[in-house]
Amino acid sequence: MARRRRIPRKPASTNFYLVDANFLANKFIPYARVTDSRERTRVERSQDWWVEIDAQRQRGDAVIYIPDVCIAEAFKVLARKYYEHKYFKNSAEYKLARDALSEFIHLSPKRLKASERHMSVHDLSTSRDIIIAIDRFFEIFFKHKLSASVIDLLILATAKYLIDFFRIPADRFFIVTLDSSLWRGSRKLPDIPSGFNPNAESELASKVFT
Repeated sequence: MARRRRIPRKPASTNFYLVDANFLANKFIPYARVTDSRERTRVERSQDWWVEIDAQRQRGDAVIYIPDVCIAEAFKVLARKYYEHKYFKNSAEYKLARDALSEFIHLSPKRLKASERHMSVHDLSTSRDIIIAIDRFFEIFFKHKLSASVIDLLILATAKYLIDFFRIPADRFFIVTLDSSLWRGSRKLPDIPSGFNPNAESELASKVFT
């Protein structure tokens, strides 16, 4: 698969996204309050991507998958940015961000019971089938001297699970991560589409979405 991939803004069929915790959390951080210039750039570039993804999602052209461990980690990221980095003006602004994240991933009982349900955001439980697949990714990452946390490898194992069990076409499946090691490691895997890093100069939203 080509290393430089592009994502159609208006696909002929659905685009499928698998996102990691930091990319998800950055959707809800007020980037203008981020004091560190490098971190502010990361947040702003993530939000440029979210503008594109949300536009597709609202048209019914995109589905977003989020592993449950990444949801938990995203809440942790928001807490750290509030308590340690002071990226929120006050507790009310921090609560707004937490509530926005909760609303983004939550489906009301009314929507779940509706006869026609379009669910554009899906949380994914870490099942046995996903956990078992982690082992092969450890070997590949160690072989190429790439660091990887268990959560990083869970994301890759989840990607493999979605392709194999949900029959998601690989050419319309996009892993989005801000973790450089995970991003590079995904390019070593022949049976999983290479990931995207919104913070990379070559993968800014303006260059990827066509």
